[in-house]
This record gives sequence, C-alpha cells and structure tokens, in this order.
Amino acid sequence: MINNLYITNYCDNRCTPLQSITRLPSDEAYKLAEELSQNAGSTFTSFSRFTASDFDGYYKKRKRTEEWLLSKIIDMGIKPKNKTPLYFVLGESEYLDKWFEKGNKTKLLLRNIDSEDISFTFGDSMSRLDSNERMDPFTIETLTSFILEKTDDISRYLAELDKQNRYIEAQLWNDRYFRDFKK
Repeated sequence: MINNLYITNYCDNRCTPLQSITRLPSDEAYKLAEELSQNAGSTFTSFSRFTASDFDGYYKKRKRTEEWLLSKIIDMGIKPKNKTPLYFVLGESEYLDKWFEKGNKTKLLLRNIDSEDISFTFGDSMSRLDSNERMDPFTIETLTSFILEKTDDISRYLAELDKQNRYIEAQLWNDRYFRDFKK
C-alpha cells in the first residue's frame, strides 16, 4: 500500500518550483515578497500571502512554525539535512491545486524517500500551529501504522480528506530528491 503513495509539491507557474522564501536572509525574503505580491489578484490565492498587509505576519509565523517542526523532528530522531523543509502533501489536494492556480506539481514516490528525511503533520502545519487541534509531527513509520490501523483503502481516505479541503502535509528535509528538477 505504501509503495504506491507519493507526495506532491504545488507551485504557481509564475514562481520557481521547490524553493522556500524562509531559506533566504530576511531582507531578501521581504524584497522577493514585494515582487511576488504584484501577482496577487482580487481572489485569495498563493500570492495573497506576499502582499504588504500580509507578508510580515505570514513570514514570522512561517519561521516560528519551522522552528517548532525542526525541534520536534530532532526530538524524534530525524536528522534533517536542511534547517527548513519544503512542503508537500500526501497524495494530492484539489484545494491546493486551485490555490496555486493549477500550476506546477512535483511528485515523489514515498518509497524512494528515506525515513530520516521526511516528517508529516495532519493538516497544514502553519495554520494549525496555534490551534488546540495541533498534533506534533510524526514519522513515516507512524504514518504507515496509522494508515494500516485506520483504513484498508488509503486512496479513499485521502479523497475524503480532500473533499473537506484537508490533507496530510509532508515536510521534506533533504533536497537531494529533487536536485534534478532544479535548473
């Protein structure tokens, strides 16, 4: 069952895939956000977070989220190669596909990822950071146990989550899996 699972990263076509604004020095991140905010439209999309009214709060919370995730995964014994992850979802998310305006998708088979390079959270780690519903990140082994315990049809389970605009987020802590994707 796990052998066929994959993770998906979403990126708007107007951005470079497999990048993270939090990997930049703060001054460069704010400069890039100002450039990206020019793509924000009247509807809420992935570029909305880069507008002058939103970016400062977004950036600070994203940094805080990544500090929390890093601390928790180190406690779990994961040895990250990067101090900040790149974000994926288990399977796919129609909600995220729309939010990134049907842009680029990068998919990686879960079976090809070493357990020390990935962690998971139920739902978006940043949006749940200050929530009572927040759960600590977990390992691929915990994910496997959960799947086997919860359902015998992971595709149906993920489809049900997707109908509710929910997903299992995957944090990839090693860039080696997609160096070939980067130009």
